[in-house]
Amino acid sequence: MICPSCNLECGGFTSEIAIHFPGLDGLKKPIVWVFPNLGVCFGCGSVQFVVPEKELKVLFDGKPVEGAFASMKLSASAVGKRPSPEGG
Repeated sequence: MICPSCNLECGGFTSEIAIHFPGLDGLKKPIVWVFPNLGVCFGCGSVQFVVPEKELKVLFDGKPVEGAFASMKLSASAVGKRPSPEGG
């Protein structure tokens, strides 16, 4: 693969990437997981990959989609809190 930015050779790698929505509102949105093959340019360091259709829909809508690799974060207020013994 040739880099579209600098026309040098790219190397192929496998990966796992967690995509987070930005800002504090991102804490209320799903983390989107993708497992693409990467084209990494050895000249300029740019990276190319394709986000699968279901995960792309999660990124577009900001909501979970059945069959997509996406998980919800804990809210900021829930971090560090333990459930009560009564389950509430």
